[in-house]
Amino acid sequence: MFQKTSRLRAWIVVAMLFLFMVINFADKAVIGLAAVPIMHDLGLSHQQFGFVGGSFFLLFTVSGLLFGLASTRIKTRWLLAFLSAVWAIAQFPLVGVVSYPVLIACRVLLGAGEGPAYALATHASYKWFDNSKRNFPTVIVQQGASVGLLLAGPCLTFLITRYSWHAAFLALGIVGCLWTALWLVVGEDGTVDETSSAGEQASSVAVASAPAESVGSIVKQIATDRTLVGGIILTFVGYAVVSVNFTWFPAYLRTGLGYPASDAGWLFSLMAGLSIPCMLTVAWISRVLKDRGASSHLSRGVLASVPVALAGIFMLCTTADISASAKLVCYTIASVLSQCGMTLSPMMIGEVVATRQRGAWLSVVTALGTFAGVLAPPLMGHFVSAAHGTAAGFEHGFAILGGLLIPAGLLGAWLMNPEESARRLQRLRMLRESADAQRSVAYEASRSDAAQPLKRGV
Repeated sequence: MFQKTSRLRAWIVVAMLFLFMVINFADKAVIGLAAVPIMHDLGLSHQQFGFVGGSFFLLFTVSGLLFGLASTRIKTRWLLAFLSAVWAIAQFPLVGVVSYPVLIACRVLLGAGEGPAYALATHASYKWFDNSKRNFPTVIVQQGASVGLLLAGPCLTFLITRYSWHAAFLALGIVGCLWTALWLVVGEDGTVDETSSAGEQASSVAVASAPAESVGSIVKQIATDRTLVGGIILTFVGYAVVSVNFTWFPAYLRTGLGYPASDAGWLFSLMAGLSIPCMLTVAWISRVLKDRGASSHLSRGVLASVPVALAGIFMLCTTADISASAKLVCYTIASVLSQCGMTLSPMMIGEVVATRQRGAWLSVVTALGTFAGVLAPPLMGHFVSAAHGTAAGFEHGFAILGGLLIPAGLLGAWLMNPEESARRLQRLRMLRESADAQRSVAYEASRSDAAQPLKRGV
């Protein structure tokens, strides 16, 4: 009976985390859906609007780092409630008269609140499932992002075209408040005491009981561990695409490809909707390979990376001399495939690092990877502005994205090897423990030697 109750609570938490990500990505998407009326009402250039998109990520990385470290000491339940409250607060100033500085400030605040969101949501779901059962909970939580975009397209576009873009921000603020209240009632931290599967045979005790590490130690290990470096690379290029989607994809549909505003909303949702079966399929293939004895390097590392390289090829196809509909198909495929790395990377990181440190590590890796969001939207804005808002400016940016995705996917396939990383980290822990033991013995010996003259004097 207790186990059934625990499983039910686990899936209730997953459902809430799914809704958490729905709101999270709807908050991100609204700025792109309202791009044209916002630029018109505030008299913004494409380059200025690019800075609005990039400002969202200004504190994204910093807050991700800080909240990740805080997750080692504070319950995830309280951290998630605080973040969702911040999201709601950031929406309400945009309901009335808005200036360019106010718009920037609200997006910066929203980014600070959303920076740690995915890493902490993933960490919270991992507290309810052991490593062998994480694939589908992880994908469900992540697909809250796709559903958020899927719903945001028609729903927010309706509010924007029927009422105003201010109404869309009001609706998101209210929804954020409702989720926070409900989470405080049903949200709870799990108590699964799992170990990293890659090191289950060799390092289960070390992984489960490793002490909290300093920021310097975390940064040093990230810089020298192949799986963590690969996770950062895949997250970086994935988020470069995501941030461009949020800020510029609806504008690209309208001014670059000539679609009307109503169609832009539905096409935005269609692109998001297609990622759901794709990510579920990737998770299923990964689980099947793992169940049949495949290594995590193959079932997760290679499977996460190869689609990213393919995404680069399709992204480059958008710059070819083809029809508008063909460009849209190529961009949609590229956008969906580019997210495969971000789907499986957290699972590999969870295999490598210690249980009590997982939230911090996920947040650090995610924060470093999502720094792409600071760079990509303003850069795209620069290209679009230089091309006077035509499709050529967008395609220049897409060519750069494609040029990043292909080598990133190939590097990820080579780098991401959780088994090797787990063994390496275990060796480092054993060396540290051995050094600490030697220092302790030397200290006790020195104390004993210092006490000998006193005893002879007596």
